[in-house]
Amino acid sequence: MKKVFPFVLGTVSVAVASGGEGGLLVWKIINTIFLVILLAWIIKKWGIQFFENRRKSIASMVEEAQKAQADSRRALEEAQAKLEDAKMKFEESLKIAEETAKKEREVALKEAREMAERIKSQAKETIMVEIKRGENELRKYAVQKAIEISEKIVKEKINPEVEKEIILKTLKSIS
Repeated sequence: MKKVFPFVLGTVSVAVASGGEGGLLVWKIINTIFLVILLAWIIKKWGIQFFENRRKSIASMVEEAQKAQADSRRALEEAQAKLEDAKMKFEESLKIAEETAKKEREVALKEAREMAERIKSQAKETIMVEIKRGENELRKYAVQKAIEISEKIVKEKINPEVEKEIILKTLKSIS
């Protein structure tokens, strides 16, 4: 600013000394130079700081956005890793569940077969017991009927003469 002031003063002096129409042009030049100097001073005083603060703000926002992007990528990678882990655990759980179900089904089938065998065995035993009981009852009935028939036959065929003959035969066989 101190360097510009002597230049402006010299220009004003020349413009005043020349007078006439050239003086108007000189004043226009002086006004333009003064305006440029004033703008340069304002920009230097406030503009540079404003643009520097703005640049820092934008740089800070870009840096924050990059950090946020990096955090988002990390979070995405972690989420994908957790998803893969969850998928593997799900598949393992599914395999274990299938194996357990298969084993349970085999155990249930084995128990059902064993129970069926026991039931068959008990049924066979019950049938055998019933058959023996029926055979015994049939024998008793047959013996009883045989005795009844024998008694009937004996009563019909034995008369006093036959009795005497049987007694005599029995005595002869004893002697």
